[in-house]
Amino acid sequence: DEVQFTDYVHTLSKAPILKAQHPDYEIAQLGIHGQRGVSCADCHMPYKSEGGVKFSDHHIQSPLAKIDRTCLVCHRESEETLRNNVYERQAKVFETRDRLEDELAKAHIEAKFAWEKGASEAQMKPVLDLIRQAQWRWDFGVASHGASFHAPQEVQRMLSHGLDRALQARLVNTKVLAKLGFTGDVPMPDISSKAKAQKYIGLDIPAEESAKHKFMQEIVPQWLQKAKAEGKIIAAK
Repeated sequence: DEVQFTDYVHTLSKAPILKAQHPDYEIAQLGIHGQRGVSCADCHMPYKSEGGVKFSDHHIQSPLAKIDRTCLVCHRESEETLRNNVYERQAKVFETRDRLEDELAKAHIEAKFAWEKGASEAQMKPVLDLIRQAQWRWDFGVASHGASFHAPQEVQRMLSHGLDRALQARLVNTKVLAKLGFTGDVPMPDISSKAKAQKYIGLDIPAEESAKHKFMQEIVPQWLQKAKAEGKIIAAK
């Protein structure tokens, strides 16, 4: 905030957004396992033995796939109990996450409506600041795929604070609209599905898929060819 850094400006609300870059390690260190010195490899690359040799399993996957070599190394509960503990934590975090996502979407749409009604930058700044804060807390909590298990208490705290800020943003936006002479409900588009939401924001999926296809079929091979020519990679046999 001090340096006014922004990853991108939201197309609808014009809020200056920060993008969390998969903070898996940071969040893991905030949970009980991280605090007890459990490493990523302890759970995601558990030891296995073959031919009398003990080594880390390089088939990186969910600890729930090999509970006998992950959770049960330290815990004495049954596999079913441990698995249900994970699902219970996830469900509670997802409940707050879904609430925040719903309020955030509405906050962005209502901010867009306020701009269309003639709101000034000065009027919208407190709204956009709150949206920025809410979205950062949402993103930090969900960009880490295992956050709901790694640090459920901390993630719940972040998401609940994000929900509070999203609701505050909507409240402040309502006051802005009132000053502009609008006191009714902001019309909400039908974004009940991914396809409908993409259509609302004008996302051209066929164009995006075409660009991706071109990138994979034309650009990537060029990079690989250049890397091989420069001796940076060796072709697999």
